[in-house]
Amino acid sequence: MRRRTLLRTLLAALAGIGAAAPPEPAPQPFVPSAALREFLEARAPSGEPIIAADQLAYFEGLPAREKQRFDAAVGLELIGAPTQLQEILSLGLRAGPLDLLLHDNCLLCHTNPEEQDAETLFSIDPEARGSPSHLQLGEFVSDVHFRKGLSCAGCHGGSPDVEGMVDEIYERWPESPARHTDRTWIPAFCARCHANPLVMRRFNPGLPTDQYAKYRESRHGQRLLDHGDSKAAQCVSCHGVHGIRDAKSPRSKVHPRQVPGTCGACHADAAHMAGYRTRDGKPLPTNQLADYEQSVHGRALLERGDLGAPACNDCHGNHAALPPEIASIAEVCRTCHAANGELFDGSEHKRAFERNGWPECAQCHGNHAIAKTADSMLNEAENSLCYACHRQHAADNPRCIETARYFYDSITTLATETASFESEVHALAERGLDDEPLSIAVEELHETLQQSRSRIHAFNRSEFDAVADRGRAVVEKSRTLIANSDAEYRFRRNGLLIAIALTGLLALLLYAKIRQIESNEPPRS
Repeated sequence: MRRRTLLRTLLAALAGIGAAAPPEPAPQPFVPSAALREFLEARAPSGEPIIAADQLAYFEGLPAREKQRFDAAVGLELIGAPTQLQEILSLGLRAGPLDLLLHDNCLLCHTNPEEQDAETLFSIDPEARGSPSHLQLGEFVSDVHFRKGLSCAGCHGGSPDVEGMVDEIYERWPESPARHTDRTWIPAFCARCHANPLVMRRFNPGLPTDQYAKYRESRHGQRLLDHGDSKAAQCVSCHGVHGIRDAKSPRSKVHPRQVPGTCGACHADAAHMAGYRTRDGKPLPTNQLADYEQSVHGRALLERGDLGAPACNDCHGNHAALPPEIASIAEVCRTCHAANGELFDGSEHKRAFERNGWPECAQCHGNHAIAKTADSMLNEAENSLCYACHRQHAADNPRCIETARYFYDSITTLATETASFESEVHALAERGLDDEPLSIAVEELHETLQQSRSRIHAFNRSEFDAVADRGRAVVEKSRTLIANSDAEYRFRRNGLLIAIALTGLLALLLYAKIRQIESNEPPRS
């Protein structure tokens, strides 16, 4: 009996294999409510549609779920005007960010011109609405916090699911206008999340959580938190308010190419910086940004887009921003220029700089207005770097000037030879000769020239000649290669001339022979 039951079960199962599954019910088309349809079809007093054709096409292309969310928001009067709907549609958001917006009652309410006055209304054009600039809707929906799901309630309190205000919203931070004049509350407020590893690992586990601790030790933090100076930079000064973006975004205020302008917003403003002084009592300068923009670093970063070039924070720090001490300036520069730093460490200049309390790199190269180095810095002109310094501080030691002169003569000779050989390579290539050996030699010369310029930081002839001698050897080899190439060219040219002459002679002989044969032929009858 049991076997027959199992057999029937097996046969039934086999019979079911390949049977078509019941068809899934077709999705029901979205039908907008009368209220939503009215908004979509609304017209301005001029008769023009409020919802433009491209915005209507964008709405029609949305998933049914998002259309239903729009319909529900209109029904709850969270979207209370066609112009509000038009502004949201004009953002053209992808489904993910749009879903976040439509699930946030706070943001929907604060984009409703029927419910908000200018001081609290998010819009596409705050200036036209008379609203503060930080209520720019496009910026808010691009904010890194919003994209992570931390919208209004994340900072202001309350819940995005409720339709009304709650007491917590009024208790989160100081009331206006006090919170705008006293900014001391901001760092601790941001640190509630950014200094808590348990919170941050939910959103960005790799982001450091020591920013607040560093900020407290920074010059900005000391001014703000210890002295109550609300002009000092704090979190929103550098990162913004509602439009905060990841530092990798080119539009972020802390993207490398934006950092100089962000710092310069305060440090290049003479009125803002009035009253601040350096440690020696001098007024704090405000020309740093202008100097940096013309410097070799500034041009590399701002004009050529070289993100490896240093900006303000690379030398001064980020959250722990401090002016570099004399002893630390060299360490800042060595972050990139490590080889030059090692050469300087073993030099006599190192000891002289320590005796005089000079900042190593900055003494010769400057700080914000660092110019592109040139060989002329080594010559004996009255205003040249080495000559001016040696004349003042080493007038009784002629070896200093002699060494600088030796470096200058050696490097300029190598540079001249390199340029000359490079020109020869182009000429040989145009003649159709093999220029590869000389091209390799020129590359070697460029390399040794660059290394020689770097080796002067050792301020020692032996260290310098270890590289310069290789360049001199390449020069001699290049001269031999050029001589051989010239000889080959002359040989080819002379051979070609001889071949042309022989060919011409043969042609004449052949012509003469033909004429002779023609003259010996009997006359035709």
